[in-house]
Amino acid sequence: MDTSLPPDNGNYSSNGTFETWFGGPPADVSAQAGIQLRAFFLNLAVSLSLFAFAILAFFLLKSSAIGRRIYQPKTYLVQDRLRVDAVPADPIRWIRRLFSIRDDELKRKCGLDGYFFIRFLRAILLIFVPLMIIVVTVLLPINYNKGKGNNFHNTTDGGRSQWNVAGLDTLSWQNVDPARTSRYWAHLVCAILVISWALFRMYREKVHFIDVRQRFLTSPEHRLKASARTILVTNIPSEYRSKEALEALYDVFVDNDDRSRLVVWVNRDYKSLRKLVARRRSLRHALEKEELRIMRLCNKKFRKTGKFTDGNHIIEKNIRDSDIVDDQQPLRPEQVQQRLTRIFEHDCSEETQLWRNYLKPSAASKMSLIRDKGDEWKPASFFKFWVSGESRKAPKVAWLRTEIARLTIQIDALLTELDSDALFKKQNSAFIQFDRQMAAHMACSLVSHSKAGRMAPRFLEVAPHEVVWANMDVTSLGRLIRTCIALVLFVAILLLWGIPTTILGSLSQLASLSYSVGWLSWLRNWPSWILGLISGPLVSILLALLIQLVVPALARKLAVLVGAPTKTKREVITQNFYFTFLFIELVLLTAVSSSVVKIVPQIVDNPVSVPTLLATNIPSSANYFFNYLIVQSLSYSGSVLFQFLRILYITTIWPWFTQTPREEAWLQTTIPHQMWGNVYALFTNFAAIGFIFSVVSPLILVFVSATFSLFWVAYRHNYYFVQRNKIDTHGLLFNNALSQLFSGIYVMEIALIGLFLLVRDSDDNVACKSQAIIMIVVLILTAAFHFVMEQHLRPLYEFLPVTIEDTAADAEQRLLSVIRNDSRVSKDEETGNEINEGDDVDSETALANTTDGASDERVQTKNMSATARNARKALLGLGKDTAARIKDFQVHLPAQPDISRRREVADQLSAAIAGYPDELTDLTPEERAAQLKAAFQDPVTRESAPVIWVPQDKAGISEDVLRQAAKYGQFLQYSNAGAYLADNNKVEVTQPAPDTRPDWLLDWVL
Repeated sequence: MDTSLPPDNGNYSSNGTFETWFGGPPADVSAQAGIQLRAFFLNLAVSLSLFAFAILAFFLLKSSAIGRRIYQPKTYLVQDRLRVDAVPADPIRWIRRLFSIRDDELKRKCGLDGYFFIRFLRAILLIFVPLMIIVVTVLLPINYNKGKGNNFHNTTDGGRSQWNVAGLDTLSWQNVDPARTSRYWAHLVCAILVISWALFRMYREKVHFIDVRQRFLTSPEHRLKASARTILVTNIPSEYRSKEALEALYDVFVDNDDRSRLVVWVNRDYKSLRKLVARRRSLRHALEKEELRIMRLCNKKFRKTGKFTDGNHIIEKNIRDSDIVDDQQPLRPEQVQQRLTRIFEHDCSEETQLWRNYLKPSAASKMSLIRDKGDEWKPASFFKFWVSGESRKAPKVAWLRTEIARLTIQIDALLTELDSDALFKKQNSAFIQFDRQMAAHMACSLVSHSKAGRMAPRFLEVAPHEVVWANMDVTSLGRLIRTCIALVLFVAILLLWGIPTTILGSLSQLASLSYSVGWLSWLRNWPSWILGLISGPLVSILLALLIQLVVPALARKLAVLVGAPTKTKREVITQNFYFTFLFIELVLLTAVSSSVVKIVPQIVDNPVSVPTLLATNIPSSANYFFNYLIVQSLSYSGSVLFQFLRILYITTIWPWFTQTPREEAWLQTTIPHQMWGNVYALFTNFAAIGFIFSVVSPLILVFVSATFSLFWVAYRHNYYFVQRNKIDTHGLLFNNALSQLFSGIYVMEIALIGLFLLVRDSDDNVACKSQAIIMIVVLILTAAFHFVMEQHLRPLYEFLPVTIEDTAADAEQRLLSVIRNDSRVSKDEETGNEINEGDDVDSETALANTTDGASDERVQTKNMSATARNARKALLGLGKDTAARIKDFQVHLPAQPDISRRREVADQLSAAIAGYPDELTDLTPEERAAQLKAAFQDPVTRESAPVIWVPQDKAGISEDVLRQAAKYGQFLQYSNAGAYLADNNKVEVTQPAPDTRPDWLLDWVL
């Protein structure tokens, strides 16, 4: 202990002075107080500066051209049903607009997960803001007034010692004087208040979640979806892996055991087909990049020389519409291969290509090829040095064209054998679609097989685009082994991650280390502001980056390893892994690390004071979380609005790479989507921190309330104006997050039990035994409440109750009636028939005919087999019909836009997107039935031949490329529709890629 102590005057100040906080090096006794406060205020200043910069930049950019793409893409880049009004330019009007968004509007525009995340932030505010007002008002004066501070006190051995409670610690638990231990009754009352209010609000939110989820799942629009009536059955025994066997098993859930009302997809292993398709996509990307590279070089030379070719070449032309050799007689496979070889040799020696008028032959990239045993030319590889044979150099474009054509031939041959057991073996999972939503829930809730683990687990509400096809063949034993491996890897991550986390936690106490660790004494000569910068904002920022970038990606990989069959299930598992990681590493380990470096030296000096030291120093780890929450509430919330990483990517990083029309279209049409498992876990952890320290250090309630308030504004803007859902768990993550909040409450209760038992009065006797006993009772009651609540509410969000089926069915019938009447009106308008005033207005008559009509629509595809081949035919037919509907619109797109008209280009692109159907109600009953029939077929089976998309250019290179590629016929298609090479050699697009499936937006609503 320091020997140079101030004189014992009995009333030594515990608060320090302005000079002590911000002046020169403080005295040893108050060194920690000065450093802590300097670090706190420096952290606050840095975070406020970053927040102010982000908000100012957001308001300056949000109405600009780049700001429109970054901050409000949902005003023009989504379908009409999802579009929102433009962001108000005035900040006051912007805030008013955010507060005026209704819940129903949030559900429609943001999906249930977006709505429930905003609801989660609101729920946390409803918990912490009232607690902040009450608990802070009650406990801060009790903790601060006549507390320990730096006052002297008598020790048990008759000596004199000085308390060392300073800085923000004077507002927390450890500042209560041992002579006034009766004050801890206030802490007990506040703890019970925190727990009671939190449990009440969590129960109310869970009840609200169940109500909203049930209303959404039984809405008529949702009941039309394939996912509403389909279950995924896994671990199916071999004797049931057929359409007939599964129909015989599950026909009990449909009327009159009518198997025609069931649609069964037995999954198959299309790994070989998927590998070929992935390779073809990779080669398509390489070919488009090489074609664009040559085109840019030619146009650059063209603009310099001033030569102009025939201006009529700039037309929108698709090779599929040109006169190619498709009218020849079908060729045998060996004849097709011979023909491709001749075309390849012709391309290698072709000298009439237009680009040769601008560039030397050496400008074209060459590839080193080697002839394999199958007499095919393959790329030579440095890593396959043992391969020998005839070698040659060939133009890269020629080889890529030929190889894509070869792959197309192989893929097309496999697509005709999709239901072959010899080529594609059946997997142990299947999708079963029923004629009614309630039948699917009944089939999922009942036991399917007499043996344990067979035909289980089963999953409801599986959207086709959320299926993890790689995990469709996982057995029960395999899932168990995978889970064990994932848990081992997760524990390894926890142990390894503890190293950097502990280091950062120790850096947060750098000033203390300089006095307690001898070899760090040289740090005492450093300026105090540098120590404050390192121990404050720098540590917080590094920890935030460390935790939020790498860990979620690892947790998601572990979720897939476990065997999650859907992306919804993957996100729930990711949330569990990530929250567990954050809670252990960020809360528990970091808190201990922050305190251990202070406790160990004092224990060595005075082992008798261990209980007092623990009760005094462990709560002081809240100082670290003050800094952490400041960074999160100010810096991170500002960056959520400003999105500087996305701006950097679009304006700086992306232009450095070759932008093919396909890449440009992807960049311009892709709207950010949220990975929900990351976000929920992060903010649940913030709330858990608030619960743990709510009584020990009540000031944390202020920071938690500020954090969630700022994020409520930031995410309300982002989810409404910027982001859209790609994965929707229908609120399951919200419910999971509410359950995870109990971890913070349990830790708070256990910590308070220990702290009450460690409290000593001035005679060194246990002073709060009664409070500890009461807290033990509260802990038991909390656990009982938690168990009863989960058991009571779980069935209500896992399955739909039968009592709401009749109401939901009536609403579905009314919707189908409206759709059918609208379809009749449209047909009458197209044929020119007059619609009488009395036609189709009798709602009672329409409703009376709805039951039979809805039933007919459910079974109208019963004669179509649910084989992969028939599903592919149905979808291709639907694609042609859909393409015909949007063809006229695309033909009338304006000619090549000027580079200065970037906004017009974006408007043309958004108009093209709006031309695609995005709701099942946009389709005719026949098209809708075909779409539902093929919904759960593996997407790789619907893969069509790719179209090489090149931009139109003034030099006419793209037109010449289309003519040159015509000789490949149906096996290699080119198009320059809707893509333009501007004068600055940058690509502009006014439509999605030509080979985009016309029904691509429907995948989101199946």
